[in-house]
Amino acid sequence: MRKVKVLLASAALASLIAAGAAPAVEASGHTVKLSGTRFEMDVPNGWAPGYKDLDNLFMIFFKDPKSGAVLEGVYVRGAQPASFTLGDFKKARISQQDKAYEGKDHKVAQEGDAAIAGAKGNYILTTWKEGGKDMEKHTAQHLKDGHRYMVVMWGEKGKVDKKVFDHAVKTFGLGK
Repeated sequence: MRKVKVLLASAALASLIAAGAAPAVEASGHTVKLSGTRFEMDVPNGWAPGYKDLDNLFMIFFKDPKSGAVLEGVYVRGAQPASFTLGDFKKARISQQDKAYEGKDHKVAQEGDAAIAGAKGNYILTTWKEGGKDMEKHTAQHLKDGHRYMVVMWGEKGKVDKKVFDHAVKTFGLGK
């Protein structure tokens, strides 16, 4: 059954490649290596894939069919000036999330440092309420030569497996 799911996920991502999104997959063990022109990371086998290719960002996402949790790899388009810092990136992200979850009791629950793409990054854990449920979002951010990258995992509190997020962050790398 897992082989079928991997084949279906691979077929779905292959259709994304044909549509110009350019990710590729390599299955091994319990994860799939997602490789693209901007970044790569491991994602769980069997999670439903999708993508957004917008003017301001490129995002590949995977949804856990059991918990509903979503894992995202994000490249924010547009280079920032040399004076733009990782701290600026964190402030901008928190501000953007405050606006997106306005009226939903959005809070920063935890902040810290993170190693992403083998380099210094930051980590933000936010919480909010959605439809009577407590939600959480883990975000790791990386800034390289003015380009912004994120690994994000969100879902209902208690249903988000942080080990999956941590593995995606650990295996994150910049595209070739």
